[in-house]
Amino acid sequence: MFASICRRLGTALLMLLLAVSAASAIDNAITFTGEVTYRERIALPPNAELRVTLMSLAEARPKEVVGASAVIPAIGQVPLQFTLNVRSDAIRGSQYGLKAEILSGGAVVFRNPVPVPVDPAAPLSARIIVNLVPPSISNEPELIVPAELEVTTDLFDTIWQVQSIAGKSVLGATKVSLSIAPDRRAGGNGGCNNYFTEAMFDGPMLSFGPIAGTRMACGGPVMAQEATFFAALQATTGYELADATLHLLDADGKRLVRLSRGQ
Repeated sequence: MFASICRRLGTALLMLLLAVSAASAIDNAITFTGEVTYRERIALPPNAELRVTLMSLAEARPKEVVGASAVIPAIGQVPLQFTLNVRSDAIRGSQYGLKAEILSGGAVVFRNPVPVPVDPAAPLSARIIVNLVPPSISNEPELIVPAELEVTTDLFDTIWQVQSIAGKSVLGATKVSLSIAPDRRAGGNGGCNNYFTEAMFDGPMLSFGPIAGTRMACGGPVMAQEATFFAALQATTGYELADATLHLLDADGKRLVRLSRGQ
């Protein structure tokens, strides 16, 4: 019986020590708060998440502080509020900044290119403005595609310059582009606005998901051309690739858009 009492006392003491340790860790945590927003007038991507990371600015290249990052569900629309608790013993010095990223499906859609400086000794509410991240065309892991899909990897890692839309040459003062990353993120510039979407392959077929983009206003002809281009992307069901020329095709095999491989 005595041994049983000792075991119970030992268990209770261990639980008390763990509780004290946890409370001490909370008491010693440095809390960073603020909001994340962007200037583009577009809705957040589906299943968006916000990731906020404390960066050390002591060296020429910012470095992530180990264990000083938090992923928060992006509920609603911007601005997104955040709270980041960092153990005080993880901080050395005073040169720190915050990096924010908005992710969709694990891919970064928005981020701030330069960390926003913060003072761990007296952290104030930070306002972080993130920028739209275009699909990457380099340093991406190679996509392993089953052979039966017959996806031509020459479509990836290239900025395709649009030459004509619905049989009409693009306006001389505009540059319309499309790029498809190995993770199937797609996007570019519609002539006025940046846009992003998802490329979907089904055997030799190619289609694009819903298009999201910025909402800048340009001249009437430019906006009309952009609307025609976006409509063509939505109508695309296949493609032809010959040397440096890519054609997007509709369900009847009609050529909707002609593109050339960028330099």
